[in-house]
Amino acid sequence: MTVAREGVLFLRHGNLWTGDSRRPRAESMLVRGDRILAVGSDEALSNLPEAAGAVRYELNGVSVLPGFSDCHIHVLASAKAMYAVDLSACGSFEEVRRRIEAHGASVPPDTWVYATNLNEARWDAPVLPDAETLDRIAIPNPLLIHRVCTHATLLNSRALELVGEEAFDGIAGVGRDAAGRLSGVLVEAAQLPAHRALRRSLYTRSRLLKYLEGFLERAASLGLTSLHTCGASSLGMVEDLSLYQEMQRLGTLRCRIFSVHDEFSVPPMSAGLRDGWVTYEGFKLFLDGSLGARTAALSSPYADAGGSGMLLHTHRYLMEAMEKAVERGNIILSHAIGDAAVEQLLDVIEALGAKGTVPAFPYLLNHVQVCRPDQLERMRTLPVACVVQPTYVASDIDMAPARLGERERWTCMWKRFVDAGVMLCGSSDAPIEELNPLYAIWNLVNRTDDAGIREWNPDQKLTLDEALHVYTVNPARAYGTWGWNGSLSAGKAADFLILDRDLFAIHPMELREAAVAHTFVDGRATHGGLQGWP
Repeated sequence: MTVAREGVLFLRHGNLWTGDSRRPRAESMLVRGDRILAVGSDEALSNLPEAAGAVRYELNGVSVLPGFSDCHIHVLASAKAMYAVDLSACGSFEEVRRRIEAHGASVPPDTWVYATNLNEARWDAPVLPDAETLDRIAIPNPLLIHRVCTHATLLNSRALELVGEEAFDGIAGVGRDAAGRLSGVLVEAAQLPAHRALRRSLYTRSRLLKYLEGFLERAASLGLTSLHTCGASSLGMVEDLSLYQEMQRLGTLRCRIFSVHDEFSVPPMSAGLRDGWVTYEGFKLFLDGSLGARTAALSSPYADAGGSGMLLHTHRYLMEAMEKAVERGNIILSHAIGDAAVEQLLDVIEALGAKGTVPAFPYLLNHVQVCRPDQLERMRTLPVACVVQPTYVASDIDMAPARLGERERWTCMWKRFVDAGVMLCGSSDAPIEELNPLYAIWNLVNRTDDAGIREWNPDQKLTLDEALHVYTVNPARAYGTWGWNGSLSAGKAADFLILDRDLFAIHPMELREAAVAHTFVDGRATHGGLQGWP
C-alpha cells in the first residue's frame, strides 16, 4: 500500500501511550500524509496552523498506541494454517479421527489433507500417533499432521507412499518401527521431504495470495503493523517475498513484512531488499528443537522421559555461519529453547566478540525458554536481545513443569530479563501460538492459565508499561528501525492503532478483552477507518 497525499488528521482527547521517553503520554496527535507531525496536549496541538482544516477525530479517552510488531512469526505458514484442519481443541486421538474424517468427506480422495496444532501432551495417553495409528482414520487421502510446535510431522501410510522412502535417505530424525520401516513420525529436518510433497500438491500462487490476504486482514485487525517473518525451510515453512511484493503492487499488503531465512540465498524478490514495506533482513539459525517434542537441547535429561534433546549444529559451524552473516550486515535470529542450546549460542557470541566480530544489530536469541541465572548474567554484557513468546505462560503452564521438573523455575522468567537490562521483543511464533498481541500482553501482566485462575511464577509479572515496550519500542530498537518507527514521535511513520478503551483504566485481567478499533500504516487505515480520512 502506498500513500500519496498531504492531508492532516487531528486525533484529540485521547490517552496516547507514545513509547517516547521524552513525552511518554499525550492527549492528541497530528498526522500529515504518512508521517506523524506532532504529539502533545489538546491545547498545544489545537494552536498549530496545521490543525486548521484537519480531519478531526474525537478519541473520547481511549488509548492510542504505536503499531504492534510481531518479532518472530511464520506468515505464509500461518496463512496456510487458517485453511487447514485445526486440531487444537482435540483432547484425544478419537477426537482427531472424527475431526479429520469429517473434513475428508468434503475433499477429493487424491487431495492431501493438511492438519495443524496437534498437541498430544494434553491427552490421557500422550503419545504421537504413528502411521499405523493414523491409518485408522477412515479417509483415502494422504494425510500430513503438523504438531503444534512445528518440530514434528506425522504421516499416514498413503502420504509415506507418495513421498517415497528414498526421500529420507541420509536425513536424521526419521522415525522407524522395530522392523526398520518408516513409522510416519518425523522430527526436525526429516519433515522437509513431506512438506515439499504437500506444497507441490496443494498450493498454487493464486491460492497463496488469497490465503495471505485473509491472514493479513486478521493481523491488521489486531493492531499489527510490522511482521518479522521467518522462512524455516528445514521445518517445511518456506517464505516467498515476491508474494508480498505482488500484494504491495495490488494494494492489499496491510502490514510491513521483514524476513529472515534459514538459508543464505536471498529469497525470490522482484527488486530491492529494504523498501520499508517488504524487507529482507537476514539469517535464521536453529540450534535445537522444542520442549513439546522433547528435541530442545537440555544440559540434563528430561524429567518425564529419557534423553536430553539435540543440538543441531557444531560450534564450528555456528561460528562460520554467524561470522558470514555479520560480514553481510545481516540480522541474525537464533532459535535456542533449551539451556544447552542457549549455552552453545552464548559461547559462540563470546568467541566472535573475542575475534573482533562486531554485529550491526544485536544478536537475537529466539525463545530462550529455559535460561539459567548464570546464562542471564552472561547476556548482560553481550550485544544481544531476546525474542520471547508470552503466550507460553498459558499454553505451557502444565507441559513445561512436566518436561523440566525443578528446572521450570528457569522458564519464561521475563521480569528477571527486564531487571537485568536484557531487551525483550514480543513474538507469537504463529501459527504455533495465538497471534493477538493484546492476549500476549495479558500473559505478560497476569501470568496465569487461560482461565485466569492458576498463576505461574507471579513474581515474574511485567507492568503494563513494560509489556507495551515489548511489542512496540523494543522491536524497533532491536531490528534497527527505531529511527523511523516504534513510537508516536514527530517525524516517524504514522504506524499506530486506536483501541476501543483506555488500557490504563481497566483491570489487568480485562486486557485481553480490549479490541483494536482502527489500525494505520503510513497513515493509511489497514483496519477500521475514519470518516473523511483514507
